[in-house]
Amino acid sequence: MSRLIICSLLVASPALAQSPPALPDPAAEPPAEAAAEEAPAEEVDLDAKTAELESKVTDLETRLQTEQNSRKSRFPIKIGGYGDVGFFATQGDGSGLRRDVAHAMFPSYQNIGWVFYGDLLATQVNSRGDVADLGELPGVTRQDYVNSEGTPTFLVNELNLSVNAGLGSQALFTSSVNFTPRTGSDFSFGDSFDVDLAQIEWMPTESGKTSIFVGKVDSVFGIEYKTRKAPQRFGITPSLIARYTTGTAVGLKARTKLADDHIILSAAVTNGSFGTEQFFFHTESDTNTFKTLSGRAAVRLPVGSGSFEVGPSGSWGTQDGATDEGGKMWLVGVDAELDLSRLDIKAQWIRGKAPGDELTMAYSLDLKNGGYVEADVLVTPRIGILGRAEFRDALVQQSTERLYITKNWRATAGLRLIFNPQAVVKAEYSHNGEYGGTPSIPDDVVTTSAVMAF
Repeated sequence: MSRLIICSLLVASPALAQSPPALPDPAAEPPAEAAAEEAPAEEVDLDAKTAELESKVTDLETRLQTEQNSRKSRFPIKIGGYGDVGFFATQGDGSGLRRDVAHAMFPSYQNIGWVFYGDLLATQVNSRGDVADLGELPGVTRQDYVNSEGTPTFLVNELNLSVNAGLGSQALFTSSVNFTPRTGSDFSFGDSFDVDLAQIEWMPTESGKTSIFVGKVDSVFGIEYKTRKAPQRFGITPSLIARYTTGTAVGLKARTKLADDHIILSAAVTNGSFGTEQFFFHTESDTNTFKTLSGRAAVRLPVGSGSFEVGPSGSWGTQDGATDEGGKMWLVGVDAELDLSRLDIKAQWIRGKAPGDELTMAYSLDLKNGGYVEADVLVTPRIGILGRAEFRDALVQQSTERLYITKNWRATAGLRLIFNPQAVVKAEYSHNGEYGGTPSIPDDVVTTSAVMAF
């Protein structure tokens, strides 16, 4: 229709520009026979001119589309990021772990050199999952980035820089680097950085609903990885089971949406699992030939103005850090999320095992159960509140040298103030508790975060 209108206007414009014709002189009128002979010629000329104009319109549309595509590829780079600063305070020495001296608490583990109870990552103070203090534990040297020793502390949690670049109309390069200012020692800087994401995404279909990723990619396990970064997370701290599911891994990943986006499928082949780098079960470069296979299948249904999504996840592969002869590590779980305009309720459950490895001294894992339920509520467009309840029941062991016994539960309440889409201030209080005969540890946490995105 638009092409016909353009052609009509182009045909009509020369006639409109001319002055009105003078009245014909009857004496000068040509014979009727001559007029009849000239009429067909005028019709032929009009058809030819219309065809010519249609060709010009087609050429014009092609040039406009070409110029539009050129503009898209001419400015393909987008630089963004955020800064996250905060303040926190903890009970005790800031550590969530204690040593079972002389095996007095757990005498059944007399054959283990050192036995600890609690949770190394219980006292998290930011969205990175950094803890207030790792504690002074015998027989091991760990890089304690915060090392607050129970002292209330201001902290620049993270400075993030991301670079995204369009590679034509069907490919995108995404990268993210985190910078963490920390205390140095012995005349050295404590500041560090980590490459959080570096992937190429290819969308082979016109709909863009199927993507293939290669590089250091996001997780496909569960749902918490979607909000693992400070600007996307409603609150501040990750869950107790985030250490298993929210890390990034090097490999190949695919994701697709089917049935009008009601079915979501994702799968990955990576060097190791999607555990976080702070935890024992992570590797950047693989130490064995067999890769880790991970996947998730979900159903998403409309609910009012929002949606409900539910699905299982799983991963299986030779344990990270072990040799080719090492056993297989596996994790399974299920998640669900109800996402409405002002209310988001999400839950996840997980369990798994890793056999450990005597040769490489890789840790074994017996994750008997772990999970959380979280509700995020926007009371007003600027004020939000959250509540989360969670638990983790696990044994982590390194041969006969070390054993970590965790039967931990945590309740978290939070407040969120939105100044504008780029500036958010958050506060949380987390109460950590033990159950199942595990002695209580005073390790509650109060933490705040101011996130400024750009």
